[in-house]
Amino acid sequence: MLIKSFPSVKDARLYLSVERTYLGYIKFSLYTLSFGVFLEKLDLLAEITGKIHVSILLVVLAKILAVVGVLMVLIGILTFYWDIKYIEGGEEVSPKEVTDPRIYMAAERTFLAWVRTAISLIVFGFVIEKFEFFIVQLERIFNIHLQGEHHKLFSIGAFVISIGVITLVLGILNFYRTITQVDKGFYRTHTWLYKIYGAIIFLTCVVLATYVFKLI
Repeated sequence: MLIKSFPSVKDARLYLSVERTYLGYIKFSLYTLSFGVFLEKLDLLAEITGKIHVSILLVVLAKILAVVGVLMVLIGILTFYWDIKYIEGGEEVSPKEVTDPRIYMAAERTFLAWVRTAISLIVFGFVIEKFEFFIVQLERIFNIHLQGEHHKLFSIGAFVISIGVITLVLGILNFYRTITQVDKGFYRTHTWLYKIYGAIIFLTCVVLATYVFKLI
């Protein structure tokens, strides 16, 4: 929303800056929800060790993080569209300004934002997957069956990893499309790409949140 304090102009660097801000919201939301899922699984470990008071605290924190995560992704999506709409109402810049070397550098920073988001998700997915495997092994070792449906979703970890891979693919497509447009002296945010990604992330957030609230 800060962008609305400045004159509106269809500058490629402004578009790319809005894209990076959008990815920042998305990344924060996914981190929050993923950590909520991790706390939900950590609750199982507290249950094994008999730390009931710790278990209750973990459950409460997990649910709070789930709510915050869903709210952040919605705020990020709304902020993105408001900012893009504001930029679109500005003046057109010349093709010469669009081919400024700084815009190529901004495109690279945006691409790296996609890559960082993808890598973080993949790494966190592996952590969740390994922890889930650890919980299963504890059940076998102590010959117990923990309450809760931590097996029901085939693998939260694999799900998060798959979102990370999709993020990387979309980031690569976005980068090449951006460079192609900048070479032609014309750039607009690829809203269709961000709509697809926003839909994927929203679905991811819903799945993670419902898992934390034990609705699936």
